[in-house]
Amino acid sequence: MKEMIKRFDIKEFKKYFFVSVILILTIVGLSKVKYTQSKYETEKDTNITPNFAFFIADVQSQSQTLTLDNIVPSNEPYLYTFTVSNFKDGKKSGVDLEYEIEIIATTNLPLNIKLYKNPNFSSESNVTTTVTQNEDDVYFKHLKYTSENLLSYNTPVTDTYTLWVEFPISYKSEFASLNGVIELIDVEVKARQVVEP
Repeated sequence: MKEMIKRFDIKEFKKYFFVSVILILTIVGLSKVKYTQSKYETEKDTNITPNFAFFIADVQSQSQTLTLDNIVPSNEPYLYTFTVSNFKDGKKSGVDLEYEIEIIATTNLPLNIKLYKNPNFSSESNVTTTVTQNEDDVYFKHLKYTSENLLSYNTPVTDTYTLWVEFPISYKSEFASLNGVIELIDVEVKARQVVEP
């Protein structure tokens, strides 16, 4: 035992111990930074400021238009959000309402458009898509959110939707001919009173 103690180098032990502590603290610190960053990104994604909002207090139709004039082909989608509420500034609906949403897009650009009800981007199956043509031979894409959307008069409700717009990167080589072309997307909300059977 005494022989072992004699061979034991205190300076060497302190050096290795100090390096080990620094290494452990560095690993712990880096994992905290990653956790904080991922938490920030998650919170950032779920707290998107809407591009516009609808306030539905009665039987009515409302529409707003998105003008897409600065988008380029990309691997990343462009996300546009909007909300539908039955209250605003202390005012609220006095009756139960249900509403439907229709998206009408010009087909000036080769875009893929999807409509999701937040927050999980999993409700696209509730959307029907059709294409129509007017008397001037202009084509329009229509997306309708078909699920029941209820706004109960005695409960403040805000539903959030996201338009997922893809301009495929495969059009990058053709972008010179598409530059300056504007896509218009109308968002229409139609509300009707819930009638008890």
